[in-house]
Amino acid sequence: MNLTVRQLQAFVHVARLGSFTKAAQAMHLTQSALSLLIRELESVLDTRLIDRTTRSVSPTAVGLEFLASAERILDDLTHAIANVDQLVAQQKGRVVVAAPLVLSSTYLPRILAGFRKRYPGIELALRDSLPDEVLPRVKSGAADIGIGTFDDNEPDLGRILLFRESLVAVFPKDHAFAQVRMLGWKQLADVPILALPRGSVFRDLAERGCADAGISLVPAFEATYVGTLIGMVGAGLGVAIVPGYATALADAQTTAWKPLAQPVVQRDVAIVHRAGVSLSPAATAFVEFLQAAERDGGRPVNGKPRPRRLARG
Repeated sequence: MNLTVRQLQAFVHVARLGSFTKAAQAMHLTQSALSLLIRELESVLDTRLIDRTTRSVSPTAVGLEFLASAERILDDLTHAIANVDQLVAQQKGRVVVAAPLVLSSTYLPRILAGFRKRYPGIELALRDSLPDEVLPRVKSGAADIGIGTFDDNEPDLGRILLFRESLVAVFPKDHAFAQVRMLGWKQLADVPILALPRGSVFRDLAERGCADAGISLVPAFEATYVGTLIGMVGAGLGVAIVPGYATALADAQTTAWKPLAQPVVQRDVAIVHRAGVSLSPAATAFVEFLQAAERDGGRPVNGKPRPRRLARG
């Protein structure tokens, strides 16, 4: 059965207006074109829907019953089209974002607040995760996008660079490192190091920095969560090698930090999504908002202060 929207519209107009002439005018059709639509509809349904006399036009008994259904179908279609228009216009939708705990607790909160203020109709869901849990969420479709530092050998992912930042050393505030102008990797040779475990991208970066400086990385303690390493620093257990944004978790009353140099080792923070799968308009709006926030530097996002890069010294 092949009904068309135009046939239904023609029938509803004729039934409500009681006139082929008025219905044709409302639809900007000739009367013959409108009559053809009605005849086609009646042929598809194999029943008469409109009684026509020289004096009046009115729905048949079947036509009256069908009228309510036809109007409901057209109303539902209008609502569906309006809903799609809102989605395309980035006024509605849902975005699931997966990000490591550190970025989720330091970088993203104000970004999320600014985005919600600008797009109040879009639902946001943050999946704060351990770093190695972000990619599986994106690959499985459980998250629309992931934010973090990832290996480059992920062919099934699209990648958008968000920003770069240096690895830093976090140490007790009264440590000798607080007095040096520039802190080099080689200076870590004689201090207890606190690091993330093997398999972490940050451990790989830390080992690269040490190797380039001609020293070996033999941690005094390892921990899965960066915040735990920073807590160990506060307890006097050593010097932690962490990404720059993690310093937001440090207590400035008891700890200090400096970027590590000679060499400068940076990590890329990127947005990732499944390659070959189009982002929804809502997810596209979030990605564009993130990129605009980075381009704006320290300027506010929708009146909200931008999360500034933290001082590295």
